[in-house]
Amino acid sequence: MSLAHSLYPGQQEMIDLSDIAVVDNHVHPWRPATQHLTPDQLAGAVAFSDEVIISVRQPFLPVDELEPDLHLFRRTTLGVQYFLSELGRFLGVHDDDWATITDARNAAATADYRGWTGRLFDDAKIETLLVDEGGALPRITLDELGAIAPVELRRVARSDNFIRDLLPERPPWTTFLARYDNALEDAVADGAIAFKSVIAYRTGLDIQPVSEDVARQNYEATLLETESAQKPFRDFLLCRTMDLARERGLWLHIHAAVGDPDIVYHRANPAQLYPLLHSERFRRNKVVLVHGGWPWVGEAAAMVAILPNVYLDLSEGALFGMPNVGQRIREVLEVCPYAKVLYGADGSIPEALWIGARRFKSALSGVLQDLVGQGFCSRPEAYSAAGAILGGNARRLYRL
Repeated sequence: MSLAHSLYPGQQEMIDLSDIAVVDNHVHPWRPATQHLTPDQLAGAVAFSDEVIISVRQPFLPVDELEPDLHLFRRTTLGVQYFLSELGRFLGVHDDDWATITDARNAAATADYRGWTGRLFDDAKIETLLVDEGGALPRITLDELGAIAPVELRRVARSDNFIRDLLPERPPWTTFLARYDNALEDAVADGAIAFKSVIAYRTGLDIQPVSEDVARQNYEATLLETESAQKPFRDFLLCRTMDLARERGLWLHIHAAVGDPDIVYHRANPAQLYPLLHSERFRRNKVVLVHGGWPWVGEAAAMVAILPNVYLDLSEGALFGMPNVGQRIREVLEVCPYAKVLYGADGSIPEALWIGARRFKSALSGVLQDLVGQGFCSRPEAYSAAGAILGGNARRLYRL
């Protein structure tokens, strides 16, 4: 009996989003070495990794004392349990043992990593990845990633990397600025579709445009401590990046949410960006608030609803907060046009991108089903909204 004939009177057939193509607005590249992972490394792809937890606890406990806590944290993260259970089913492993599932995954990946990745992406209908190159060294090029990722890849150039590359050399200010500008222009020439800023990790989102003279003075003081440049210097460079992005027709992705422990937490609320994005100088910039403002989702959604050129992606919370994805989607759609919402995973291995897309589709289906039932949209409109969020909006914005 078909599903349609097995429904109760008045019950609607579930909205099925499984065949909708996905453009992932925010991923990080992975290396061929990830074809073999330990169970804890695999689990860490959808939860706080060992490195993150250690960076939190290291000032208080020696690393060799952390393992019992790390083991407990992994085992009691609901998203991890869900991920490994779903991966086991996909692999045909009838065992909930993490080691058994990981062994099966490693066997498939080491036999043909590109083929294994293709299987995962075909299942989730992932077609395009916007790749934030991240901060790890050595950096992975799109050509290198393309050898193991059989989908369309587009570069998102992290402007903070250019600062980090230049600071240790301690060049004079005019030299630094010229080389920074050249790095931005090189990224444009290389086909980047957006710049990415993680200034929330450095000095926070309460960005204040300053004069070049103020920035220069701060830069010269900063040379005494290259690990973390001070606020006027970084604010000036981000504003300069935004000017160039606007002139060249590139988007700006801004990390606007919580994150790793080195985030400036009290300055990471996306609401602090409002004066900058609403200013006459920058209101024409095309901006995506990356990570949906999590946990300040409502504030981020309200900003996006108000500012015409600001959009929202729902990465990070979609992957690292899997049990509650539906609530975040609903909170965004309360005020934000679905034409301004983008799907993203924030994954850094193929399995994370796969589970992120599957879980998001499931949650989005439930939200849309409920909205149809309440009369907020028709079923055809619900499918249109899903197609836009999962990929259509990204294809339109970035002209993919």
